[in-house]
Amino acid sequence: MADVTHPGLDVVLTATDLATTNAVRFGSTRSGCSRYGTITEPIHVATAVAASAAYPALLPALERTFTFQHPGGHNQQHTVLLTDGGVYDNLGLSVLEPGRSPHHTQHVYDVPFIISCDAGLGELVLKAPHFMPGRLNRSFATIHRKAQDSARSRLHEWAASGRIDGFALAYLGMKDNRLPTPPADLVPRSAVASYPTNFAAMTRSDLEAITTRGEQIMRTVLPMYLRRAHR
Repeated sequence: MADVTHPGLDVVLTATDLATTNAVRFGSTRSGCSRYGTITEPIHVATAVAASAAYPALLPALERTFTFQHPGGHNQQHTVLLTDGGVYDNLGLSVLEPGRSPHHTQHVYDVPFIISCDAGLGELVLKAPHFMPGRLNRSFATIHRKAQDSARSRLHEWAASGRIDGFALAYLGMKDNRLPTPPADLVPRSAVASYPTNFAAMTRSDLEAITTRGEQIMRTVLPMYLRRAHR
């Protein structure tokens, strides 16, 4: 995790410890859990990615034992049971919250402007499930959606209160006709909206479509957000 490719770049991947219900964050500067302290061992990227993406409905949790350095200076081993970081904070915004205290977390980043790209599909398709699997799946989707809405609203609150200068938020699933000035070669929403989240290996064409659309949307909406921030 310490082998970043650009100077001054900090990377944080979040997982959730089912034992403590706390976040375990793997970072390029440091890794740790607020309950236990800072992890002293080097963390492989593969471990951080596998833990962060261990979707609880389909993939088993990763059980790992790390040596943690407590704020008091002593070291102690703890076993964590790691699952998808989205269970704790799906948008990953909590590490960027203004005013976080280093006495309570290993990750504090004082950023004036936040650029966030949400890979969600946007509005859910209409469904009327009557059987238990469909009802449970739809209920989970509803809870997840409202949690996402609450997290996004924090960006507006931080900007309105002056805790950050502003933010830009782009949705991968944003409807094409709502883009203010879409580029001529825009990758259409239809090219990415039906991409399966089945953990299969991605084809190069799918990867290029998703990443290109994300960058195109952000470049399109960023000037609009910047104007708002400087009003």
